[in-house]
Amino acid sequence: MKKFLILITAILFAYQVSNAQTEKGTQTLGLNFGFSSSNSNYVTVIPSTSPLTTSINSFNIGPTYSYFIANNLDIGASLSYSSSSTTNTTGNIATTNDTYQTNVTSCNFTGTLFIRKYFMYKNKIGFRAEGYAGLSTGTSKDTYSPTYAASNYKTNTNYYSGGAAIDLLFFPSKNLGVSASLANLEYYHFTYTSTYTTNNANQAHNNGDNLTFSFINNGLALSVFYVFGGK
Repeated sequence: MKKFLILITAILFAYQVSNAQTEKGTQTLGLNFGFSSSNSNYVTVIPSTSPLTTSINSFNIGPTYSYFIANNLDIGASLSYSSSSTTNTTGNIATTNDTYQTNVTSCNFTGTLFIRKYFMYKNKIGFRAEGYAGLSTGTSKDTYSPTYAASNYKTNTNYYSGGAAIDLLFFPSKNLGVSASLANLEYYHFTYTSTYTTNNANQAHNNGDNLTFSFINNGLALSVFYVFGGK
């Protein structure tokens, strides 16, 4: 009888611990970070034989907080700083004197509100479905070298976004969780103003809409978070 009571107590304790991460009243505080890098090569033969090489590197980092308003359902907010660098190199295969580069560097600050639903397997690993809305503002600088130096310009951009995402979750311990982005569908509206560095009075204004979808292979996007509160 004594062994039976000890066993029941251990089972109940294990159940309580394993469910503590996503129960009502629990809170999370974490850090989101991501990195992506890509290189591509193209050759156009019309109107001339011109190779084009594109290299893109980007990263983002920022804090996130959430509160579980019900079991397996939390709401929260996150902040993010992101930076990217794109280099385009092109020229004519027949000569080495007319190659040029376009360098684009940018940085953005983003605030996001979200609501997330958790689907856990044995309270240790599972998936998280997320709906979110965000606002982002940032700047980018385009530099042409050497031929088109007169066309260098700076752009200020605002983004208004909304979307849905799916993450993979793993809880290695009661107070520690790790998530990885699996898929993301996002719509965003943007407005921007470009100012040419050679003439501050020469500006271009534009706006537009975009819909993007990524699945697993859009770089590395991870989140590590600390779980606290609850019962």
